[in-house]
Amino acid sequence: MDRQGLSPAWRVQQQPPLLSRRFEFSSYAETRRFLDGLAVLSERQGYYPDLNFGKNHVNVSIAARDESLDDSEFGFASQADELAGKVA
Repeated sequence: MDRQGLSPAWRVQQQPPLLSRRFEFSSYAETRRFLDGLAVLSERQGYYPDLNFGKNHVNVSIAARDESLDDSEFGFASQADELAGKVA
């Protein structure tokens, strides 16, 4: 997987290599379900993105594990998109 097919809401940064996106939710309950889902995804993949969140939003930053973004980072981003669609 590469950035092709990734939601255009993700910002792709080259230096340092990073993907970032803000997810908006209509309630704290949705935000909480998304965060809980991200925790499960992180445990399963062994990757823990940087998170910043408030009542109705979550900012997710996915840093490259190596020197550049690869399938694992783009795959995590895609799965976060799917998860967000399920909690809303």
